[in-house]
Amino acid sequence: MNVRCPHCQKIFEANQQQEHLLTYAIGKGQRLVMLECPECYWDVPLNPGDLLSNEPQKDEASEKETIAGPVNCPKCADGIMSYINDGNEEFWGCGECGYTRT
Repeated sequence: MNVRCPHCQKIFEANQQQEHLLTYAIGKGQRLVMLECPECYWDVPLNPGDLLSNEPQKDEASEKETIAGPVNCPKCADGIMSYINDGNEEFWGCGECGYTRT
């Protein structure tokens, strides 16, 4: 599976571990997987379902998902707040401590 890094714009092929993660995520209907770019080592947010469509990979977030740069979690200060839309609800959450806000 080919993935384009939104940071360095390089296209890389997912390694075996990443492909296993993507296959598992597709089977579970997950909407967000983070892969590491082997070129620049930045995290690449990816919707595994997009790999099954014929549309090109989306690198830009919607207006709701966009914030002015990364925001540290106000609870633990170690995590980054991320916009989550699981189909049932939309909220901001921290992947480190689990803190959420709407």
